[in-house]
Order: sequence, then C-alpha cells, then structure tokens
Amino acid sequence: MAALSDEYSRFLAYGNQLVAVHVRLRDMLDDILDGVVPPVGLATHCVAFCAAVTKHHTGEDREVFPLLAERHPELRSFLDGLTRDHEVISGLLERVITLAGDPLAVHAELSGLSAILTTHFLGEEKRLTAVLNALDPSVGLTALADY
Repeated sequence: MAALSDEYSRFLAYGNQLVAVHVRLRDMLDDILDGVVPPVGLATHCVAFCAAVTKHHTGEDREVFPLLAERHPELRSFLDGLTRDHEVISGLLERVITLAGDPLAVHAELSGLSAILTTHFLGEEKRLTAVLNALDPSVGLTALADY
C-alpha cells in the first residue's frame, strides 16, 4: 500500500501538475501555429487558448505565488517577475482576441507570444518544479488543476 501511496503523491506533485498544464497550453498554441485548427474555427480556438492561459496565470498569481513567497522568501523577487510577465502576456492575449478574425495577423501575434510563453514557462519550470513537488499534496493548490 505504501508504494501506491508514494506513486499517488508523485502524481499529485504540484510541480508535475505545473509542467502538465504548460504542455497542454503549448499544444493548444502549436495547433494554431501549425495550421491544425481550420480557419473557420480559429477565432474560437484562439479565445479558448487565451482563456486557458489567463485562468492559469490568475490562479498562479492568487494562490500559488503567495504561498511560495510565504514559504520561500528567497523566491519573492523571481515570483514578482513572473507576475509582471503575466501582465505583459495578458495584454498580448487581449490583442490576439481582437485579431481573431484575421488569420495572418493572429499567426504573427501568436508567433511572438509563443516565444515569450516558452521562455516564461521554462523559467517557471526550472525554478519552481522542485519547490512545488516538495509541498505536501494536502496543501490543496487548486490553481494547478487541469485546464
């Protein structure tokens, strides 16, 4: 039974959840950039992608980052930087939504956003995965639930 409990704890590890959310968001973005989404569904897919990123970042800002800042004061400056990134990304997401009817403009905007998100996600994963995985699953960080 201990092996199952350990396996379950690893599955619930918050850092692993963070990485899984980032993978899903990257996949959504890649589908748009790779032309997997037909032009007729582009606007809907863009709005869904933007909403998912916004929900993820809002959850981090409200729930995850304050908890980490309290428990790991040495991360406060880094977390503040991530919050500033979220503000910039939010503006870019709003622009994507306003351009959603123009496939060429959306593609250009999302190409730039992709580079920014890739750097942002990798930075979060590098600095926060181990810290989040060390948290007891009973902390209940619902902000890292599936999107």
